[in-house]
Amino acid sequence: MRLIQDNQMHFEFYHSDSKLSKKLDKISYILERDKSFLEKIAEDFKTEKGSKSGAKGMTVEQVIRVAILKQMRNLSYLQLYDELNDNISYRRFTKIHEYKVPKIMALNENIKRLSAESLEELNRVLIKVSKELKVEEGKSIRMDSTGVESNIHPPTDGELLWDCVRVLDRILEDVKESFPVIDFEFSNHTRRAKKRRYKITNTNKKEKRVEAYKDLLKVSAKTAEYTRSCIEQLEQTGEIEATVYKEELEGYLKSLEVIMKQTERRVLHEEKVETKNKLVSIFETHADILAKGKRRVMFGHKILLSGGKSNLILDCVIERGNWSDSEYFSKGIDRLQESHGYVPKEITTDGGFASSSNYDYAVGKGVEKVLFTKKCSSKIVELVKTSQTYKRLKKFRAGIEGCISAAKRSYGLSRCTWKGWASFQSYVWLSVIAYNLSILSNSLLK
Repeated sequence: MRLIQDNQMHFEFYHSDSKLSKKLDKISYILERDKSFLEKIAEDFKTEKGSKSGAKGMTVEQVIRVAILKQMRNLSYLQLYDELNDNISYRRFTKIHEYKVPKIMALNENIKRLSAESLEELNRVLIKVSKELKVEEGKSIRMDSTGVESNIHPPTDGELLWDCVRVLDRILEDVKESFPVIDFEFSNHTRRAKKRRYKITNTNKKEKRVEAYKDLLKVSAKTAEYTRSCIEQLEQTGEIEATVYKEELEGYLKSLEVIMKQTERRVLHEEKVETKNKLVSIFETHADILAKGKRRVMFGHKILLSGGKSNLILDCVIERGNWSDSEYFSKGIDRLQESHGYVPKEITTDGGFASSSNYDYAVGKGVEKVLFTKKCSSKIVELVKTSQTYKRLKKFRAGIEGCISAAKRSYGLSRCTWKGWASFQSYVWLSVIAYNLSILSNSLLK
C-alpha cells in the first residue's frame, strides 16, 4: 500500500535565504494547512490487490509536491531529476531530504498517475485556504475561455496518411521479428509514402498534387490490408504480447480508415468535411479543431476559467468540442456553487457569454451585478445601475486576460505535453494549481 506521507523527523542541516526558497516555504505552509486532499490523491495509487510487497516508492505527498515543482519551474523530467539531485531547497520542499532521488522513469510514472479529479479536489482546498488567509473572498468573479493546444504538428491530409503508414509499418516489422511463426503478406512502403508526402508539400500544381495523393492513398490502402491480415494472425496466437500488438494495430488502423475517407472526400471529390468529423492526429485522437474569428486555428481543447479578485483561478471547466462561450456560462456558475458553496455577488464576462437567458439565469441564482462587456443589449446592462460600477466591472474583467497570459507563459497552460484525454485534463489542472500556489505564496510574501 502506498504511504500517504512520511512522518519521520528530519534534521534541517541547511536553509537558503534566496527568494525562491522563501517562496517554496510559503507554498509548503499553504499545503500543510489542510492535508485533506491527500486522501483523495491516495486513491490514484491504490492497486487492485492492495499488495504490500515490493519497494515502498514515493509517498503521495512527495508525488504531488514534485509534480507542483515540475510545473511551476517548467522542467522536463530530466531537468527535474537533475534539480532534485543538486538543489537542496527543492529536496526540502518535495520532502525527499536525504533520501535517494527516484529515477526519471519513476518520476514520470508517479506524476502521470495523478487524476484530474484528485487535482481538482486539491484546487478546492487551496481556494478554501485562500479564504482562511483572507486572500480571496469569492464575491467578484470574472469568466473567460481559452484554448490549450495538444502536442501535435499542424495536420494536413498528406502528413496524417504518412504518419499512419510509417507507424503501422514499424509495428508490423516488430511483429515479424517478435513472432517469426506468423506468416502474413507485408511490404514496407514507408519510403514510398515519404516521397509522396514530400511531393504533396512541395508541388504547386494541383494536378500533380492530386496525383501524389492518389498514390499515397493507394499505399495507405495496401498498408491497411497488411494490418488486417496481421491482426487476424495475432488473434490466433493467444499470447499476451500478441494481444498488446493487436490492440495497438487496431487503434492505428481505425485512425487510418477515418483519414483515408476524409482525404478522399476533401482532395479527390472536393467536398467540405465538417470540423466535428475530422481527425487531426493519430496520436492525440481526442484533439479538437478550435477556430475563433480570424485568429489562427488551434488543435487541442477549450477551457473555461473563473477568476477572483486576487487573480486566483477558482474553477476550470475542461470540455471537448468547439463550444460557444454562452453555452457554458450557467455551468460555470453551477460549478462555483457546487465546488465552493456560494454564488458570487458580481459576475463579469466578455460579449461572447452575453445572452438574455444567461442574464436571467444569473439573476435567478441571486447574483446582484452582472456585466457582459461588448455587444450588450440595454436589458442585459440593467443590473449594473451606475456608470461607475459599469466601468469598474469592465476594468475588472480585463484582468482575467492577464491571468490567462501568465498561466500560459509561466505554468505550461499554453500547450499540453502529456498524451491522452485523461492526461490532458490532469495537465491543465496541474498548471492551474501551480499558478494558484504562486499567486497565494506571493500574497503571503508581501
